[in-house]
Amino acid sequence: MKWSEPVQYIVLICILAGGVFAFYYVRSDTSLQFVVGTITSVAYVLWGIIHHALKKNLHTRVVVEYILMGAIAIVLLATILTT
Repeated sequence: MKWSEPVQYIVLICILAGGVFAFYYVRSDTSLQFVVGTITSVAYVLWGIIHHALKKNLHTRVVVEYILMGAIAIVLLATILTT
């Protein structure tokens, strides 16, 4: 494991923690919560693609997996926030 791999996971933790804190900060406005969730999801997808590109194991399946996970998270969030 190179030194850059732990840094990549620290960046992921910062992305997710920042999303959680921002989501909590705008807890009174569901439309802003949706925006925060979407931005966090897109950042997660981009992180995953960059992470695998740096590891030199980026394949179409990996990209599709990250995009689908991000899309599922956004749909789930939209469903929860509208009910």
